[in-house]
Amino acid sequence: MDYNKARTFVEVVDRGGITAAAQSLKRTQQAISVQIKSLEDDLEVSLLVRNGPRIMLTKDGEILYGEFKNQFSVMESIVQDLKSDKTKVSGMIRIGSWLELCESYLPRMIKSFSEEYPLVDFEIYTGIDEELESLLLSNKIDISHQLMIQNQRVLQKKPILRAALLPVVSKGYAQCHKLPKTIKQTLDMPILDFHSEYSVYTRWIKKNARELLFSAQKKTTFIRVSNNITLKQLTLQGLGLGFLPHRFIEEELDRGELIALPLPKRIAPIEVEFDMVYKRQHSLGYIHQAFIEHVLRDTDCHGC
Repeated sequence: MDYNKARTFVEVVDRGGITAAAQSLKRTQQAISVQIKSLEDDLEVSLLVRNGPRIMLTKDGEILYGEFKNQFSVMESIVQDLKSDKTKVSGMIRIGSWLELCESYLPRMIKSFSEEYPLVDFEIYTGIDEELESLLLSNKIDISHQLMIQNQRVLQKKPILRAALLPVVSKGYAQCHKLPKTIKQTLDMPILDFHSEYSVYTRWIKKNARELLFSAQKKTTFIRVSNNITLKQLTLQGLGLGFLPHRFIEEELDRGELIALPLPKRIAPIEVEFDMVYKRQHSLGYIHQAFIEHVLRDTDCHGC
C-alpha cells in the first residue's frame, strides 16, 4: 500500500471533502480523486461514498480511517521526539556534487548541519550532471547538486547557488598580450572552457554578440575542463581566457593575480545556477528532509 495514498485519504476525511483536501495539500481535485480511487483499487474495498457535496465513510472506510489515523499519529509523535532531541538522530545522507562545490560550499553546509545532528554520517560523490543524475535515478545517492536536469518528470529541483562569471586572465598573460576591449577581439584569444554542453564562452557570445556566434562555435577551445578548480589553476598559469565565479577568485583578484577583461560595462555577465535535486516521488527519510530544509534556509542565490 502506498503511504501517500493513505495519507491523502486521511486528509480528505479530516477536511470533510476532496475540495478542502486539495486546497490543503496544494493539489488539484482530480489528483486527489485519482489517489483515492487508486487506493480503493489497491485495497479492493470501497472507502467513500458521496452524499451531495459531502463525502461519507463506508464501514470499511471507517475502520481503515481509524487505523490509518492512529498510525500517522504514532509516526508524527516519533518524528516530534526526533526533532526535540536532534543529537540522537542518526543515519546516512549520500550527496552527489560538482567538484567545485566540495571545496567550500558543501563542507560549510555539512558542518553547520552536523552541529545540530552530530550522529548523521555523509557520503560524497563528485561528477558532472549526467553522472550525478544517473546515481540519483539508480538510488545510489539521495540528493545531488546539478546545473541542469534531464528527467524533470521524475526529479525536482530547488535553486541553491547563483553567481555571475567573470571573464579573466592572469597577470602574466596580461603582461605578454594586449587585452581585448571588445567581444570580437576575444575570438583571437586561447579559450579555457567547460565541455561543449556547458560552454560558458558560447553562451556569453550568444547573449552579448549573437552576430559572432557562428565564429565562436567554429573556434576551437584550447583546453576543456569539467570543474572550476582546474579552470582557475589553468587561468592562473596564463594559458588563456577563463570565466570564473567572482567569489571563487576574490583573493586572486585582490592580489592582482587575475585580471578581469576591460570590456564595456554594457556587456551582460553570464550567470550559473546550481540546483539541489532529488526524486519527486521518493520518500526521503527524516534526516534527508531535515538536510534539505537546512540547505534551503541558508540558500544564497546571489553568489557562491
